[in-house]
Amino acid sequence: MFLSFVKYFRGFLLVRLSGYSPERFLNLCSNHNILIWDLTNQSDYYEFHISIAGYRKLKPLLKKTRTKIIILKRIGFPFFLYRYRKRKLFFAGILLCIGFLTYLTTYIWLIDINGNSLITDDTILTFLEEEKSSFGARKKEIDCAKLEEALRTKYDNIIWASVRLNGTKMTIDIQENLITKEDSAEETAKPDGAYDLVAEKEGVVSSIITRNGTPMVKAGSQVQKGDLLVASQLEIYNDSGEITNYVYVTADADILAQTTYTYEDSFPMEYNRKVKTGEGKSVYALNIFSYQLKLPSTFQKEEPYLSYTESRQLALAKDYYIPVILEKTTYYDCDYEKVTLSKKDAKKKAKEDVDRFLKKLEEKGIQITDKNVMIEFTDQTCQVHAAITAIERIGRYEPAEIKKISTEEGQTEDESDGT
Repeated sequence: MFLSFVKYFRGFLLVRLSGYSPERFLNLCSNHNILIWDLTNQSDYYEFHISIAGYRKLKPLLKKTRTKIIILKRIGFPFFLYRYRKRKLFFAGILLCIGFLTYLTTYIWLIDINGNSLITDDTILTFLEEEKSSFGARKKEIDCAKLEEALRTKYDNIIWASVRLNGTKMTIDIQENLITKEDSAEETAKPDGAYDLVAEKEGVVSSIITRNGTPMVKAGSQVQKGDLLVASQLEIYNDSGEITNYVYVTADADILAQTTYTYEDSFPMEYNRKVKTGEGKSVYALNIFSYQLKLPSTFQKEEPYLSYTESRQLALAKDYYIPVILEKTTYYDCDYEKVTLSKKDAKKKAKEDVDRFLKKLEEKGIQITDKNVMIEFTDQTCQVHAAITAIERIGRYEPAEIKKISTEEGQTEDESDGT
């Protein structure tokens, strides 16, 4: 491909060779290192391509072999310039276009984020906007080392980050701490000061491991939402076994409880769905910066229809993207088709819906231990009821009530405001 570009830039000719001894002429070209290519034999003549510099060396060879050459076609950039040499505005436009495209390559127009799972792409893009290093930022104003350090500083679960600039593309590779989403959220939300752990929901405590604070429940305890699980209050005793003071810490414990979830859903046994009836017709649009330009089309969509959209960002070369996105929307004519589910199909759909619900719970770190699914059919409707038993963390932080021992009366005083 590069060689073809060089040939086009320098210019070359398509010629026809005829005469007394064309074979001798071709041998002499080889001996004199004159390059010819795409040679074809047309019975009484030959056709081939030759460079401009090579053509200028042919005169003595033609005389010696009593052959002649006719130029059939002039190809390449020099001939293009000569053909349009009087159109100055045309060439000025080309130069302006090249200059503008070169100017665009000094900005970032594509951001590729890899390795993130706990932190979403939108979160990182918002961070880049705050750092003035997002789409449309000048490359020379972006400090990759500072961005890497800022990422690690702002997000505790990022243990390694790499920011690279290639062309107009920014590539961000990150590695997150290998902990669960729930553990990450818990560490981030852990406060500093006097905080109790209370029950987030109703359940039966299955295990409790206390690292800090005073446990108020044990395995097997039935708790309601808001019940105190681990108190931040630690009691200080004297030699007589009397309470002399209280010390307050941030309660810290792993508390797992057996909880229940209820799932209910219903869907019709009969419904209408769209079905394609013809070939698709495409409409194109260009998104330039934040503006959309719809390309001319005679197609008029009519209801009902199905549509699918594809988009592709244009690039001048590898990693040299520009802020132009080609969007292709394909419309299909369709009709409504009546679908009637059998009880077997309805049960299969109900099971898939319940499994999706369970998967969402498991993604939150909830362990499913049992499930009881009941499916009923009434009036062309499938109703699904499920009772789900799970094991999960139920502790959440709440500010503790601060108490002190009265030194004068030897009684406990409540210094909280009662709220």
